[in-house]
Amino acid sequence: MERNDQDLAFMLKYENVAWYDKSAALVRILDRRVYPGKLRYLECSDYREVIKAIRDMVTQSGGPYIAAAMAMALASRQILGQAKNATDFEKKIDAAAAELSRARPTTVEKMAHITQECAKVAKAAMAAGKAPDDAVFLHNIEVINRRYAKSAAEAAYLVGQFPDEGTVMTQCFAETIVGTMLRECRAKGKDLKFICPETRPFFQGARLTASVIQDMGFEVTVITDNMPG
Repeated sequence: MERNDQDLAFMLKYENVAWYDKSAALVRILDRRVYPGKLRYLECSDYREVIKAIRDMVTQSGGPYIAAAMAMALASRQILGQAKNATDFEKKIDAAAAELSRARPTTVEKMAHITQECAKVAKAAMAAGKAPDDAVFLHNIEVINRRYAKSAAEAAYLVGQFPDEGTVMTQCFAETIVGTMLRECRAKGKDLKFICPETRPFFQGARLTASVIQDMGFEVTVITDNMPG
């Protein structure tokens, strides 16, 4: 399957956001609390560990949505080994989807849509005699691909508003929009410099946005949050 993360910064590659590793039976999440100072992954062998990781801000911005989706692949595998029958599997995978959707209070509605869709895919795979974790994983890659493609289209419009030379100030960490915007700037030959307010208390601007900008070959300056204006 063709992926839409080509030529993006390291931390925006699918595997470096959150990834279901079937062979190891775990979800691997890049720890954005310490990146880029340290390259550390949290390995979760139970979907409830992913819930804790999301609550503990291991991943931020769009990361929790991908982490929860990959956790549903892991949950499908776990529950398949525990369920007494197909009905029990359906009950337990729905419960896992509900648990994951509540991982962060501010994102329940969107997270519920993601996890419920994964549960539907898992149940359909079970009914068809297929591995539910494989089905959920492939579904997730398709969804991520569509999200990145949508961001690329938005980025093309945004970059069209930029001057050929100039300075752009960012805010917090806009995840895929930042990466696809920079990729579009590079393709269009834009000569831009960037200013990133630090974004306390987790410093998403100083660590995440700035590192993505630097990874993609643009000059970036980090400032404190009270300096703009």
